[in-house]
Amino acid sequence: MIPEQTDWRWLDTRETITSAELSDCCGMSEAELDELVDYCVLEPVAPINQQRAFSAHWVVPLRHASKMRADFDLDIFTVAILLGNLTRIDVLERQVHSLQALLPPEMRPNMGFQ
Repeated sequence: MIPEQTDWRWLDTRETITSAELSDCCGMSEAELDELVDYCVLEPVAPINQQRAFSAHWVVPLRHASKMRADFDLDIFTVAILLGNLTRIDVLERQVHSLQALLPPEMRPNMGFQ
């Protein structure tokens, strides 16, 4: 399967994406995205042309959550919990990598997957 030509745009997390575009990219309806906003796990940015907009950094975690939703037949509330945990794990991993970068090379753990 060949990815759509517009998919590469969302790799730049500084971009903004409308609710409709995010819905198309992630396989969730706009109503489901609105529910995730209501659950405070999806944060919109300033509206674009009267439409709700999001940072493009949401594309990857929402695709992951959407795939897990389909694989395990999850409801949207469970997806909200899952998305919150995926986001928290991402933040913690970045913090660990930042702290490890401060260590001298000989003290850095060799995890084998870095």
